Amino acid sequence: MAADMHTDDAEVRAAARFALAVAVAGVSFLVVAAVLVGACHGATADSAACGPPQRLALALGAPVILMVGGLRAFLRTYQTWKQHQTWWAWQGAGWFLMLLMLLTLTMGLPAMAGPVLGS
Repeated sequence: MAADMHTDDAEVRAAARFALAVAVAGVSFLVVAAVLVGACHGATADSAACGPPQRLALALGAPVILMVGGLRAFLRTYQTWKQHQTWWAWQGAGWFLMLLMLLTLTMGLPAMAGPVLGS
């Protein structure tokens, strides 16, 4: 019984660390992309980040990082469920990352790729 509790705690900690690491990576990418796109106005515009394809790639980068992390967490959910381990922590991590992906997609995409998308 005590060994099961230790395994459960280890799975919960692993899922939390994974979700936190992916969330930090996605949000960090979003912040860096916003800084790069913010420099696209005026005479000091950085041409490497200001073209339509570059702006779209910068706008989609964070949501893609978070989506891949969420899908990986859902895959880990299935793997831990098949091994009769603590699967619910990984499912929670997956839903958290998918929610964060939707948030960055709906808030970041129009702001950064607005001129590219015609808005």
